[in-house]
Amino acid sequence: MQNMVTGRLAGLEDNKVSIELRTGEIKVFHRKELNISLEWVYQNMGQPVICLLEDGCVTDLKSLGQKVTV
Repeated sequence: MQNMVTGRLAGLEDNKVSIELRTGEIKVFHRKELNISLEWVYQNMGQPVICLLEDGCVTDLKSLGQKVTV
C-alpha cells in the first residue's frame, strides 16, 4: 500500500526519517535505501518535503522548497 506524507524534514538517520507535520507533531518513519546525498540533506533540513511511503517505509523523498540563489 502506498501513501504520501508532506511536512518539513526534521531528521534523517541510517534507517529513519523524521518529518514535522503541519500540526507540529514529529513523525518518525523507517526508510529504505534513498538515493540522496548528504549535501541534499543539509540543504533541505527544515524545508518542505514529500515522502512516498510503501508499507510504512519511506521509499522516496523529494524537496518541495524553492531554491534561492544569492
